[in-house]
Amino acid sequence: MMWGKKRSETPTPTPAPVDPAALERAVVEALLIARAAAVVTVANRIVVHALRDNEVFDHDETAAAVRRTLHRLAEEQRAQNTRIAGERAKALRARGRSRHQHDYRPGDDDTLWFRENAYVTVADRLDALRDDPDHVDGIVAAAVERAWGDVGSAVVTRVRARQVVVDDDYRDDKQSRLAGLGDDLAALAARSTTPPTGG
Repeated sequence: MMWGKKRSETPTPTPAPVDPAALERAVVEALLIARAAAVVTVANRIVVHALRDNEVFDHDETAAAVRRTLHRLAEEQRAQNTRIAGERAKALRARGRSRHQHDYRPGDDDTLWFRENAYVTVADRLDALRDDPDHVDGIVAAAVERAWGDVGSAVVTRVRARQVVVDDDYRDDKQSRLAGLGDDLAALAARSTTPPTGG
């Protein structure tokens, strides 16, 4: 019987550094997608709070929602990084031909390593943007604009006024107002496509 140190697992080798320009292109594209996702998420929140919950638009609360959304997106990127790292380790031990496009082999190592780097870089950038007031405010503004486009003046009136007086009649008439929302949006659309008159 042999005595001695227990043999440790072979560490996953580190490939050559990724192409910085290619990595930056991938990161910028992913950040654009993440921003669009954040705008949609926050716009939906504005719509729900305004129409369903009768709440007044609050910039600070909406900015906080943006920061939470960016954090969630960053955590999703880190989860993807962990998943790809596991796929890469498994691929380096794999033998034979690949059976489908996600059945990775040692020849896929550079591609998987690139993805690992991209996911973690995007996550770090999203966390940095979460602390950038200008970026957060830009998403808030874009979300408000999208909410306007989605439901018209019903939301924008609340956003601009920052104050809504809700009485019993207002609550009682809510369903009839919502029923007429489609007509209001059609009227808004007609006005926006009518050319201006005069000099």
